[in-house]
Amino acid sequence: MGLFGRKKAALPRREVIWGHCYEDDLLDAADAELGEGKLNAAVTVLVDSRDNAESRCLRLSTLGHRLVGSADEIAELAAQHRDPELMLLAGDAYIGEAWAIRGSGWASSVGEDRAKLFRATLEKARRPLFAAADMLPGDPTPWAQLLAVGMGLGQDRSEQDAVWAETVKRGPTLFPAHWTRLQVVAQKWYGSQEEMSQFAVETVNNAPQGDPVTAMIVVAYFETYIQAKVIAQEEYKNPDLRAVAEGMFEKNFQPIEAASNRWMKDERPHPRAFEAHNYFAAACGLAGEKDRAFMHLFGMRDRMSGRPWSTFADDPEEAYQDMVQRYWRPDLAQGF
Repeated sequence: MGLFGRKKAALPRREVIWGHCYEDDLLDAADAELGEGKLNAAVTVLVDSRDNAESRCLRLSTLGHRLVGSADEIAELAAQHRDPELMLLAGDAYIGEAWAIRGSGWASSVGEDRAKLFRATLEKARRPLFAAADMLPGDPTPWAQLLAVGMGLGQDRSEQDAVWAETVKRGPTLFPAHWTRLQVVAQKWYGSQEEMSQFAVETVNNAPQGDPVTAMIVVAYFETYIQAKVIAQEEYKNPDLRAVAEGMFEKNFQPIEAASNRWMKDERPHPRAFEAHNYFAAACGLAGEKDRAFMHLFGMRDRMSGRPWSTFADDPEEAYQDMVQRYWRPDLAQGF
């Protein structure tokens, strides 16, 4: 409420940028050319990022998405030219094709025929990714992709652990690799609640100051919330799921705050910064921590990722706009 009982004036709606949680002009140009069927720029920007694994992985995932449906063709070109970047693009495209076949539902909802085709398509990704790893032995990018392949194929944990070891040997703080590894050690895949929590805590403790990989603690809490939501839906007819989320993040805010501090006290430019801000903004907003929620909402620059918003809201954009109304500070955000 404002003075004399008047309601606080509503803030203008933010213009949300969906599915573009990065600022990379070269990637945008390569993505546009790839949309026209031109591969050269995609290969060039991947070559240019060989010394920056974070940018390389981000560029690969964006460009590989464009090639879903063309993986066989790209794999053939890669084999002809013995080109590691084409190998990576083929591997990522196969992964995308496999998950398009499987869908995003629980494993129990996937029919046997679809599951077989999913695994067969994922299996195709292994050859070009291992070839890329052989050609560029210091590159963590193919190993990060192989983490996702192993998770989908249900490889023995010892095999998945070995791929993880190869990945972090080359990229100790690689953001997307840590995200995938957290899924592997989660209860819903091949680990447990305890293992996932321990992994998240260790990731924060081992993260260099200024690295957004500390967001893994928030990723873990949202995975915990997903499990809590399922239990609440089984036990109650119409559970207040927003209250479940708010209660969980209020209770666990201290480690989230510590992880935010470890990153933000020496924040440096990073390809995954917007993605990390999404996680922290949602968590801090649910916890009712207005100052920190604003800090991370501002850091998002209105660039929204599907997760974590879709885990607790039927309409992710409305959830974001609601947090803007609650926590935005026009006095601190002048000019933006």
